[in-house]
Amino acid sequence: MGRMATSDHPFKLIHADPRMVEDVLRGFVAPDWADRLDFSTLAPMDKEHIGPALHRRIGDKAWRVERRDGAPLADGRRPHVNVLLEFQSETDADMAWRMHEYLYLLELNQRDVGLPQKEGRPPDVVAAVIHNGAKPWSAPTARFGPLLGPPTEAGRALNRWRAYVVIDYPTLAGDHATMRRLLPDNRQAALIRLESASGDELPRLLTEMLQRWSGPESAGLRRGFHARAEHLLRRRGLALPPLSDYERMLAQEKGAREMTTLMEARLQEWHDNAIAQGVRQGLQQGVQQGVRQGVQQGQADLLRRLAERRFDAETARRLSALLDGADADRLIEVGDWIVECGSGDELLERLRQARRLA
Repeated sequence: MGRMATSDHPFKLIHADPRMVEDVLRGFVAPDWADRLDFSTLAPMDKEHIGPALHRRIGDKAWRVERRDGAPLADGRRPHVNVLLEFQSETDADMAWRMHEYLYLLELNQRDVGLPQKEGRPPDVVAAVIHNGAKPWSAPTARFGPLLGPPTEAGRALNRWRAYVVIDYPTLAGDHATMRRLLPDNRQAALIRLESASGDELPRLLTEMLQRWSGPESAGLRRGFHARAEHLLRRRGLALPPLSDYERMLAQEKGAREMTTLMEARLQEWHDNAIAQGVRQGLQQGVQQGVRQGVQQGQADLLRRLAERRFDAETARRLSALLDGADADRLIEVGDWIVECGSGDELLERLRQARRLA
């Protein structure tokens, strides 16, 4: 499955904010009829779904929102829409079937707790996948095609839950017309921009987001944005100052310039420390390697002199060429062979065979 990893839990925190869910629906899922919804009634629903056989499925986020239009239900309440959001970091070929199961179980659970039905029929549903993977979403969004040809009331009933909407970050990041239309006020568009940003752009973008949604009602949203940016930078070997540093600046009415400067200075500090640490490690490894190479070179020189004394100068010269690049174990073996072999030719031949077998 292409589920998001635990490190992507900030997505769930971000989408626990009803204003983010509203921006998802207004900007990406249902811009043509979003005004028919009363977003002041957005309420989270239980994301755990229990089936008739007591099998358990846990989705990511589920919401319900009342409709402004339509006749009141028999009990006087307004009809509502169920909104199911699933987060994916990879394409899942079975997503349509998973969505179908989630929505089916969600409806059964609503019946059990007595939520209003639409004149004896289930409420309308919206299902969306928010995909932040590296490659565009490629799985089919429908379980099957239309069953009865042209739309009819029976066909609509049979095709219920047939498809889901994909908010595909890799595609939208390159859709400049859509992003320009939605930015800067749409929270989901801002998150897409943050996800596709380079490491150098992240501090400035996060600063803008923290400033734009600085009210107390957006505290959870800010925590999610900061946690997500922190995760994105950590993958690049960098880190962010704590959110409390920026919250303090916001409380002191500092501007974006001061906040961005702080973040960039902190990132530069970590960058410089990382370089310094790399230099130190490189020097240490270089010294250790030099010592090893020096010891091995000394051993090779000693073996060459021993071969010259045991055999002759020509054997020593040829041995020196064959010892080039030999490791410590091979040098020890050659020392034994100098003692064991009866001639220089025998010594050199044994070393050649050993090199061929290596």
